[in-house]
Amino acid sequence: MQGGYNTGKDVSVDINTPTGPLRLGKIMNFKSKPKVSNTEIVPLNGQTDELQIPKGWTGSFDAERIDSTLDDWWAQFEADYYAGVNRDPATITETIEEVGGGITTWRYTNVILTLDNAGDKEGDKTIRQSMSFTARRRLKV
Repeated sequence: MQGGYNTGKDVSVDINTPTGPLRLGKIMNFKSKPKVSNTEIVPLNGQTDELQIPKGWTGSFDAERIDSTLDDWWAQFEADYYAGVNRDPATITETIEEVGGGITTWRYTNVILTLDNAGDKEGDKTIRQSMSFTARRRLKV
């Protein structure tokens, strides 16, 4: 918290996969947003209504590569896929320390994780990896 505002330092993220926790030491950012389906309803009187239906959540995060955790996780996902192993979805828990001193916790359920970028390898630069996800719901815990 800084000056009465939340900052990224107030947020922690825990990722639990079917094979156990995905422990990333340096998560750099976490983004999430709801997905919605909008349908216009236009009755004969011409007064348009909008029907909005929640369709889950999407998001992404970046992590600095400090070990092979994400690479190993993706390698296991690929191995399981080609071996015909059915993998259950993951969960993500987002915890926010509120300015007023409270804690808010959100749980993303039925999470499907995708390794979007294993990282660019360049001299004198860190390797930033990125993942995206879709979730069926975000529930307040």
